[in-house]
Amino acid sequence: MAELIQSLRFFVPEALLIVGLLLVLAVDIALPTGTRQRRLIAAGITLLTIAAAAFVAVGGYVPIGSPVPIFQGMTVADGYGGYFKMLFLLAAAVMTVAAYASQEIEPPRATEFFAILLGMTLGMCLLASANSLLMIYLALEFVSITSYILTGFKRGDQRAAEAALKYVIYGATASGVMLFGFSYLYGLTGSLEIHEIGRGMAERLAGTAPAAEKLSLSLAAIMAFAGFAYKIAAVPFHMWCPDVYEGAPTPVTALLSVGPKAAGFAALMRFCIAVFGTSGEPWPALLGIVAAGTMTLGNLAAIGQDNVKRLLAYSSIAHAGYMLMAVAAFSADGVAAVMFYLGIYVLMNLGAFLVVMAVRDSSAGREDIGAYHGLSQRHPLLAILMTVFLLSLVGLPPLGGFIGKFYVFAALLRKAGVWYYLLALVGVLNSAISLYYYARIIKAMFLTPPDAAAATPLRPARAHLLLAMVLAVPVLGLGIYWAPLRALVERSTLLMQ
Repeated sequence: MAELIQSLRFFVPEALLIVGLLLVLAVDIALPTGTRQRRLIAAGITLLTIAAAAFVAVGGYVPIGSPVPIFQGMTVADGYGGYFKMLFLLAAAVMTVAAYASQEIEPPRATEFFAILLGMTLGMCLLASANSLLMIYLALEFVSITSYILTGFKRGDQRAAEAALKYVIYGATASGVMLFGFSYLYGLTGSLEIHEIGRGMAERLAGTAPAAEKLSLSLAAIMAFAGFAYKIAAVPFHMWCPDVYEGAPTPVTALLSVGPKAAGFAALMRFCIAVFGTSGEPWPALLGIVAAGTMTLGNLAAIGQDNVKRLLAYSSIAHAGYMLMAVAAFSADGVAAVMFYLGIYVLMNLGAFLVVMAVRDSSAGREDIGAYHGLSQRHPLLAILMTVFLLSLVGLPPLGGFIGKFYVFAALLRKAGVWYYLLALVGVLNSAISLYYYARIIKAMFLTPPDAAAATPLRPARAHLLLAMVLAVPVLGLGIYWAPLRALVERSTLLMQ
């Protein structure tokens, strides 16, 4: 009983999300469909729930000392998981306001959207804290199922239906492969806890275990990695990403680009450090090859895209590759670099998608680059904000994205090996390639006159414009003074299970 009470003490943020979800569902049932008060109350409850969960997480329920295993070791309360929970809650809060103002989320069904959004946030928080194979799989499936629903949220929209179907098919396949790998890891090591699995793998791979057993362990670990690679859209498990990003409602696309991706990296790094970090096998080379392929394919495929959401989808794939480089370093510096980069990536990517929402809703649903022609004349502030976010995604100084990439490359170079130098060089070349397709949008905004279909002044929703302005401030500020975020990341890394 005492253990359960202690576990519940560290489960307060997740419990608040569950309560908020139930309240939103109660509002959906109790109030008449289509009333403005119904949507407003549901949005208010969602924001208050997120704010309360964030306040509790920051206010001391995330332990300051050593990590605390809870619920018999299924999850762990530590600074590492607490950092990612703050990112998820930030993204969820921004998307709550953005979805409320978006034309793509039908007002009669907005309460359903907010309930599913809280469910996805809960799943991401559980995934960031998962400490056993069972909880990793359940949390990953929870996040995936809510993602499928939100992707196909627009009823009667063929693109959304197609995107959701592809997402489900790819997700089910990846989950099946991952579960098969998990079953072998459990069968060969006798444990579901990831640190015990890591110790078991290290003993068998370094000892006198039969060659067939060593091969089975390695294949099982690769199959487990496939599930994480699908969630972060790494090559060759990226095929779903462009179609899903293009077909989903833009607020959903924005959330998918940062939330589940960050959750996937949180679980991947915890799993890799625990399971691969002590095995002595060449896992860094495998992850490095995947990282190089991911960022190269993402950047090259983005060059020819005309749909901005699809272009940002390939950009998201490329950024997964950059972060995988740091994971491949298998070091505390690499983990801290990914956490730091994700903190900035959430801000700049959400900001870019907020501008996409503003332009889309003001241009009769257009998502092509042509909708951005002459944007500097039609709405100068939107053009400036989009430029800030895009240049930060490139990694140009003095913006936050530059500092994020600096720490990623620094983590590789500290390993002081030819392989890591080569991987860093591939990353630098890919960053240069990315400038080309981001510059296409900037050129359209400032140097191309608006066409006949996009010649009228834009009147974006105030919420989208205000949120984009708010997010631009830390993107600019973190490029000049990033010490507080870096200190928070280092402290969270030290408090990692």
